[in-house]
Amino acid sequence: MNRIDCEVVQDLFPSYIEKLTSEKTNAVIEEHLNGCEKCSKVLASMRGDPIGDINISPEDKQEIDFLKKNRKRNRWILFGSIAAALLLIIVVIALRIFAVGTKNDLNWTATNLNVVDNELDFTAVPIESGNAVASLEYAEDNGVVTLKARTVLASLFHKGPLNGSYTASETIKEVRIGSRIIWSDGATVSTLASDFFATRHDYVGDMPANIRTANALNLGSFLGAFTNELETAEEPYGWKIILSEEIPAEKLSQKEQDMDAFGRVIVGLIGNLDHVTFIYQSEGAEKTRTITAEGASTFFGEDIKNCGRNVRSLDELIEKTGLAL
Repeated sequence: MNRIDCEVVQDLFPSYIEKLTSEKTNAVIEEHLNGCEKCSKVLASMRGDPIGDINISPEDKQEIDFLKKNRKRNRWILFGSIAAALLLIIVVIALRIFAVGTKNDLNWTATNLNVVDNELDFTAVPIESGNAVASLEYAEDNGVVTLKARTVLASLFHKGPLNGSYTASETIKEVRIGSRIIWSDGATVSTLASDFFATRHDYVGDMPANIRTANALNLGSFLGAFTNELETAEEPYGWKIILSEEIPAEKLSQKEQDMDAFGRVIVGLIGNLDHVTFIYQSEGAEKTRTITAEGASTFFGEDIKNCGRNVRSLDELIEKTGLAL
């Protein structure tokens, strides 16, 4: 290790000064410097350190000048590499934001939707201002067409909405954005109906599924906190919703209308549910209000259970109950 050539050590000086060499290499260089006055002078001169009255031969001076130039060249290479890497990162980010974008079913919607047989036309519109729809994709399965869009920040390349059209291999029965149904049976479907319809289930005994339905209806925001009891020991099956907060007399009429509306939707969405009973307090007395499947069907004008089979029927029920307001 002590016999390492001066030329080799001096070649390492530019990196050594910039602290780019490893600890093991540093140890080798420093061990060599302890016994080599010439290399010590070269290193001191390259660093710009004062070297006193020590004379430097023309050959050494030429070598020092060369190493200084090499050090500058290495520094520029290092700076250039860093700049190139930063530029590449900026380009990748810019492409991601302005060209590639992201797929998200919640950040765009379809307007001017028109379906005729197997032909579909619409306008894809970004939800957030400043965004644009860059591209559209289509998937088809047994008459159900699912739309996917890639959104980006608006730019000269993509400025906002994007017109889309698709020719299906068979008559289109339903159009979706992700899991959200936006068109069915010849008409558009409201967001509320699609969200409610996604929570439909067959058995009221499945309480987590019941809670998903209640949450989709935003029951707690309208009626306040509540607890649950199931009547599933024998048919007809029921669900008791027990409200925790007393209802002021001046709000009772509106709250009871809300109970009727929610109850009709609930019995429509849960296959084997016969009735929903709301239990609540008002003016110091306990009250009950029961909505049956039979009564809901009479109100709706058709079998209320159709709302759990067909999203268009559910949309009509929502409109009729006033929940769409």
